[in-house]
Amino acid sequence: MGIKVSVGDVFLLPLDANKWTIGQLVSEWESELYVCVFDKMVETNVIDVRELDFLNLALLALTLDAKIFHGSGPIIGNYTGNISAIPQPAFKVRQSGVIYIESRDRSLTRIATQTELEVLRNRTISSPAVVEKAAQSYFGFRDWSPSFDKFSSEYAYRTCNFLHTKH
Repeated sequence: MGIKVSVGDVFLLPLDANKWTIGQLVSEWESELYVCVFDKMVETNVIDVRELDFLNLALLALTLDAKIFHGSGPIIGNYTGNISAIPQPAFKVRQSGVIYIESRDRSLTRIATQTELEVLRNRTISSPAVVEKAAQSYFGFRDWSPSFDKFSSEYAYRTCNFLHTKH
């Protein structure tokens, strides 16, 4: 049986043989995980998880739990004190030929405005291996690919309030 993840789980993503970055499970919906990667490189797995309150976000991604489930991204603690400060992005989805804006957790949906359509991206779920490669690229351990641009935390900050404003 594999490892069951919980919201708030803090885990390590390998950058090379001796260095890691810190990730966290922000939320989940069925088998879809919303994870963040922090802008911090570490050489130890002993981390005070309350430190997350003071770290900047490097990447945000929708992914699956395959690597954690099989022990590849070791869980080093659980902390939920910072979760409410992490932005929840919105996405565009097509339903019956109409494009809607939808919250990350799928709890809110409405028809998107033209202005929103110019900003919104389609919901995409990336494999854990791709998220790991994006983290390695972010920290300079491999070349950056333009396909990793979708993990920028800027998008989540830009769209997190779209569903909470009147149109």
